[in-house]
Amino acid sequence: MRRRTRQLLVAAAAAVALAAAVGLQIRHEHAGLPQPLTRIDAAAVTTVGVRCRGCVTRRFEKAADGWHMREPYALPADAAAVEGLLAIAAVPVRTWYADGALDPSRLGLDPPLIELQLDAQRIAIGTTDVIDSDRYLGVDGRIARAPDRFSPRLLTVPEAELDRHLAPRGRALRAVDLIVGAQRRSGDAQAWRQAQAQRIDAPQAGIDASAASAHVQLHTADGETIGYRLLRRGDAYLALRDAPALIYVLDAATMAALLPDGVPTTP
Repeated sequence: MRRRTRQLLVAAAAAVALAAAVGLQIRHEHAGLPQPLTRIDAAAVTTVGVRCRGCVTRRFEKAADGWHMREPYALPADAAAVEGLLAIAAVPVRTWYADGALDPSRLGLDPPLIELQLDAQRIAIGTTDVIDSDRYLGVDGRIARAPDRFSPRLLTVPEAELDRHLAPRGRALRAVDLIVGAQRRSGDAQAWRQAQAQRIDAPQAGIDASAASAHVQLHTADGETIGYRLLRRGDAYLALRDAPALIYVLDAATMAALLPDGVPTTP
């Protein structure tokens, strides 16, 4: 065998050995990384539900135009809020426990303090560890412990998970009626399509819808009418939705864009 041929064979063998060593190292590193809670494909999930002790049940459904809340409100949902819930399925697990090592009833897992349902995948969320403040989780009959950076998403109020646009997402507005006293005039449909609230609140005692400076009716092309009553309360600008009853908190610039010149923000 020629010397050059031997050198090539030796070099090839060395390359194969190096590749094998690198592959083994990568497998070892991957084995040491935290594993996700589940392997479900979040992009394929079409229904999401959250139930917990002492809080409002929320239910979401994916439609052609995006995520919608079905309970407690039948309104478009904030996509980022739902994606935050979906991300819980892939939280990195710090510890998996052997079967029978822990009593789920003592960890708030049976019954669960919080239950997250992603299609057919049920995730039970229990108490926190007193040392690391990790959260105990139950999935497919197993118990895990993971850093708790997700509880606020589960315990938020449903109003915070709604789409903040005042006009219905993906639906054309046929007309906008602005009623001030006995006068009726046309509103700016484009401004209403673009308008977003800073936040959405549940109805509150002490806010009188009859004190509104204007009543607005959004007429969609498919026949629905959505009503708002606009008013200023202290430094806040509010759009009070008729049904379902909700408070859309606006900034001054948004309120100014929605009201034509000459329409006051206070009665």
